[in-house]
Formats: sequence, C-alpha cells, structure tokens
Amino acid sequence: MRTAKIELQENSFGELFFEMPPDLLDYLDWKKGDDLKFTDHKNGVITIKNVKYSTVKLDIDDDNLLRYMTYAHERDMTFNELAQEAVKEMLDKADFESECG
Repeated sequence: MRTAKIELQENSFGELFFEMPPDLLDYLDWKKGDDLKFTDHKNGVITIKNVKYSTVKLDIDDDNLLRYMTYAHERDMTFNELAQEAVKEMLDKADFESECG
C-alpha cells in the first residue's frame, strides 16, 4: 500500500481542494475524466475510489419514487446512493448464492 500526504488548499471562493501529484496518479493509473467516488468515514478519513459507472433504467411509479427518495433522505443519502447500495447488495447476494450452490 502506498501513502501520500496531500495539502488542502483554498480558492478565492473559500472552497477547499487538493492536487494529486503526477507520480501518484501514474501509480493509481488514474486519468483525467475518470469518475471518482469520495467516501467520508466520519473519523477524519476519506476514501477515494476510481469507479466505473453503468446506466440502469428504473421503472418506478411516482408514489414509490417519493417513498424511496424520502427513505434515502432519512438515511442522509441521495436517491442515487440508495439505488447503488441496493444494486450492490443484490449483486453480492447473487454472488454468494452462486458460490454456495
């Protein structure tokens, strides 16, 4: 595992940002335009992952969409995060079931 110390900077609007050193980007094989997912672990640690997204069309009626969006809000997450979590759980369950017979 490789560790890098990255300095937080502030722009003229007060927004924080950081620049990743080119050697770290090369090591991670990250390129301009990659989709990155930031996960705040609420303990001072933030994980950044390079992710590959796929589009999945969901056919949800308005009543259920409102119900799911409200549920996501109550869990302090977006609807997209809730949908990603649900799909991941189903894929993990399918993998487990195929491994166990």
